[in-house]
Amino acid sequence: FESDLAAKLRQTVLQAQAGVPVSDASKADLVLRVTVLSVNFSNATSWEWQLVDVDTGAIVAAQTDSSAMGRNAGPLASDIVGALGKLDLAPYVGGSTAVAAAKPVEESGNFPASATEGSNAWAIVIGVEDYRDGLPRATGAAHDARAFASFAEKTLNVPKNNIKLLVGDRAGRADVTGALSEWLPKNAVTPGGRVYVYFSGHGAPNVEDGSPFLLPYDANPTYIKSSGLAVTDVQRQLSALQGQQVFVFLDACFSGVGERSALPEGTRPVVAVKEVATVGGVVTFAAAGATETTGAADNGQQGLFSYHLLQGLRGPADADRNGDIEVGELHRYLSQHVASDARRQNREQTPTLAASSPTTPLVKALGRP
Repeated sequence: FESDLAAKLRQTVLQAQAGVPVSDASKADLVLRVTVLSVNFSNATSWEWQLVDVDTGAIVAAQTDSSAMGRNAGPLASDIVGALGKLDLAPYVGGSTAVAAAKPVEESGNFPASATEGSNAWAIVIGVEDYRDGLPRATGAAHDARAFASFAEKTLNVPKNNIKLLVGDRAGRADVTGALSEWLPKNAVTPGGRVYVYFSGHGAPNVEDGSPFLLPYDANPTYIKSSGLAVTDVQRQLSALQGQQVFVFLDACFSGVGERSALPEGTRPVVAVKEVATVGGVVTFAAAGATETTGAADNGQQGLFSYHLLQGLRGPADADRNGDIEVGELHRYLSQHVASDARRQNREQTPTLAASSPTTPLVKALGRP
């Protein structure tokens, strides 16, 4: 299929006279990724394609498409060329760097509609990629946060003004605690409302008791109690919100090793690291088990957990195809896909779910406005 698609693309591009370089791929400034997201029993195949700026790694165009099994490369090539026709291609010819040719996918929004009630929903979305005091980089954390914020708006129907996006140096401890302890309690007050909290960045264990902590932008693992955020404290704050259904997503690991975990220099936990557990009915997804490590997706631009989280919530996680994605369905989807990709990277990563009821619907009536 790949070779057929490449040939059809060249043919279609030339026919359209779109002016896109089709010579040696190593000299191109745009690259194309085509991914099969799912194949199900009803002979439907879900494809995703992305056009990626080689210099910056930005996704400048993307589309998810479901079609009949065995779809040939011709129509798919035409779809891609149609998207190319809407781009300003001049920045990609001759080796110049394109910075603002098009909005990346997390801002333009490549997520399906749903009938999920969002008028009384609120979201705090946190992404920390580069830390103030020299902790290792959490690859893709800012991208993941922006993508989740777009998903919250487009699919979960959270009003844009109800989403607090905290990334980079705006995700310090004071910023996060202010959002959790003051902004949310003042706003998430309507009974039957929903609250979503997403964090992408480093986690760390308290070396004294193994309890999991999240690391905001200005955290120092040496002083984890005062500069970090205990996961159980965050859950308790959220469970205190009256009449709210709360969902938490943590793309971090707490084992003290791996790409998204940190420890004070020269130390190791002296007790077993604790699993993230449910507190007060808060539904909590975590990227990995207590002793496991997290890592980046194969594209090198996103966390592996976040990549499959957002892919699954586009529809593939709806195992029974009834239009609703329950938390248990999402967990099973994540467990399968994240674990499989992690094993290819020669490590173990199995997302965990802490929830009192796995049948709770996270997304309702996917595909319906």
